[in-house]
Amino acid sequence: MLSTYPSCFFKKENGYSVIFPDLNYLVICGETLDEVFAMAVDCLSSYLYLQRKENESTPPPSTMEQINLNDVANELQLKESDGFINIVTVDVTEYTKTHFEISV
Repeated sequence: MLSTYPSCFFKKENGYSVIFPDLNYLVICGETLDEVFAMAVDCLSSYLYLQRKENESTPPPSTMEQINLNDVANELQLKESDGFINIVTVDVTEYTKTHFEISV
């Protein structure tokens, strides 16, 4: 099953930051846009995997229209003009099989 969350991408001096506002402002950083996109998938999958493993509830994702880039930027003291909103999607079960779980 796919999990989909909106994320805010911000250009920084030395790369990019990705913030998931729905997930307590979970953040990941990378040097290039390609790198940070891949890291965002890994970050989202890790977070959701651990929530499930610990039987913790996960907030439902907002729609892209509900996310205000300016509000997120102000909250984190970032430049809104250097950012954009995108959806990050991952199949946590499949991603976990190849990246997190160890076979014996």
